[in-house]
Amino acid sequence: MFLPLFEIAGLVIDVDCDKPEPMERMQEFRIEQRRPADLSIRFKFADFIPVPEGHSISDENLYFKWLKKPAEGTGYYIYSSEAAYGNILVLADIDAEWRKGIITCRDFTDSNPDESFSKQTWVFAHVMMGVIYRYNLLNHNGTVIHSSALKYKDRAFIFSAPSGTGKSTHTKLWQKHVNNVTILNDDTPAVRIIEDRPFIFGTPWSGSSLIHCNDSAPLEAIVILEQAEENRIRLLNNQEAILRVMPRVFLPYFDRKMMETSIGIFDKIISVVPIYLLQCRADQAAVEMVYQCLK
Repeated sequence: MFLPLFEIAGLVIDVDCDKPEPMERMQEFRIEQRRPADLSIRFKFADFIPVPEGHSISDENLYFKWLKKPAEGTGYYIYSSEAAYGNILVLADIDAEWRKGIITCRDFTDSNPDESFSKQTWVFAHVMMGVIYRYNLLNHNGTVIHSSALKYKDRAFIFSAPSGTGKSTHTKLWQKHVNNVTILNDDTPAVRIIEDRPFIFGTPWSGSSLIHCNDSAPLEAIVILEQAEENRIRLLNNQEAILRVMPRVFLPYFDRKMMETSIGIFDKIISVVPIYLLQCRADQAAVEMVYQCLK
């Protein structure tokens, strides 16, 4: 039996899992044509998942712990637990090149747990796949930016800001007030350099909003949002652009070689894409200002 294949930003992923839940949000990206996989993910299930041995390298957030395997150059573990500190719900075992991942999920089939634990497990498993994909993308001249990306007239624009600033609100205003706008991804779109040109791709990892689509377009501009009482927009110089955009990129601080690759991709993006600072209110006038600037 063939494994299901998914194509995301031009990368082919095969997923070996006998349960449908981890792939529910990925169906729009499924392909039928058999092609070699760029990333392979296999699922396992266990009644109990022990804490793996390794060196702690990151607590990306309260629910995800990162470890480098004890033997140098052999890969990484990422795991998540019940209520942050309880038993492990999901464990990802990843090779050093981020080309293969084994995701072990807690099996609640016979234990009749609170339904929320089972749902949480599937959410964590989906997020784990996104993390593995994120760093596999570095092998293909790509990265992921925390942002909301939209497509308008075959051009893509990224709106980025710290969480809670209003990037999703702004892109929704575009959908409301501008015709033919599609949100490619509302949280973590992929960017790939293809023939020296950055392209934005929708991915199935779109945060809590679950807003995404299987589409892409050339990246024409990056807009950094900042709340203000009056609407203003200006082009940032290179130093300002680095300081504003780099914190929004998912950088692999835990690995020097991967970090060098990531910075190289970032440099290519900001060298050819104009970056603006939009100080604005959440209103139609702000959308019109950006529209006139970018059209």
